Amino acid sequence: MMLRVENERRFSLGHASITISGLQVPADGGFRIMREGYAAANLGRRGWQVQEEKLTPVEIRQEGADTVLVLGPRLTRHLEPGPLVFLLPAAGLETSLFWPDDIDVFDGDLPPEPIMPREAHVAPPPPSSTTAPPPPASQPMPSPREEVAAKPAEEGKSRTPLLAGIGLLLLTAVGGAAWWFTAAPPAPAPQPAPIATPAPPPPPPAQVTAERPWLERSDGMALRDLVQSAPDVASIHAAALRRQAAGRHDDALVLFEEAGERGHAPALTAVARLYDPIGFVAGRPFRAPDPRAAARYYRDALQKGDAAAEAPRAALRTWLEEQARGGNGTAETALKEFWP
Repeated sequence: MMLRVENERRFSLGHASITISGLQVPADGGFRIMREGYAAANLGRRGWQVQEEKLTPVEIRQEGADTVLVLGPRLTRHLEPGPLVFLLPAAGLETSLFWPDDIDVFDGDLPPEPIMPREAHVAPPPPSSTTAPPPPASQPMPSPREEVAAKPAEEGKSRTPLLAGIGLLLLTAVGGAAWWFTAAPPAPAPQPAPIATPAPPPPPPAQVTAERPWLERSDGMALRDLVQSAPDVASIHAAALRRQAAGRHDDALVLFEEAGERGHAPALTAVARLYDPIGFVAGRPFRAPDPRAAARYYRDALQKGDAAAEAPRAALRTWLEEQARGGNGTAETALKEFWP
């Protein structure tokens, strides 16, 4: 199955079409583009990255027996001339794709992509209501006949103790009056001193544990959690530098690109240095340099206000001029694009 890539003139500058011969339009036009030999081998909406990403064409149409996918400038601006791998999962297609050097590139400002909302927190269900215990069984009430029958018996029994109690009360009153008039009242007994209750000891001071700074805690975070919890974009850049120093170069690249997409100029300079053939180190994270990508990131960093990108950008220009004099067409094209 043959693939053909050319400029898409039905759209604005920077659009390209991939024509797949002999293929009917699939129900799902999502596709992927890969480049072999790189750590960031998968094309995404923000450029080359480590994670795989399913891309959506601007348009998909049928032309006779062929299927045409139209790519917008958000994707084509990241594609360099050379061999690639093209995948169309809905059609079970995985084949080689050569990206030509005559595709027009739009390097202007594109509208920002919408930020995906975070997942909403789901509250736990309310606890189930407990069943109230049944009320105690009521005691049977005596019938009126039983109450009337019981009263005479109770009255007969209670008269004798009542008369005895009245007589005893009168005898006690007479004796008390006689004692009152003949005896002096006793002195009041001294009251015991109140016993002081010791105050409870104060509670021990609460143990205050100082929380580690966010930057230190970010070392153990997944990339998505790190980006979502970062206080600001400068913190994402700082976390990328920590992971780069720790040898986690793939993570550092993703975080540099994320901070650069949010407009942080020093992060764009950091990505440019990773691509720059001057001082390039294989495996950190790329296997080969990319001078055109380095030139683009240096230019964007300067436009965003990072003066630190000026010196390495000038050195890269000198390197490209030497390559162009030796007949390197890619170097000549990069000079025309980024140093007009």
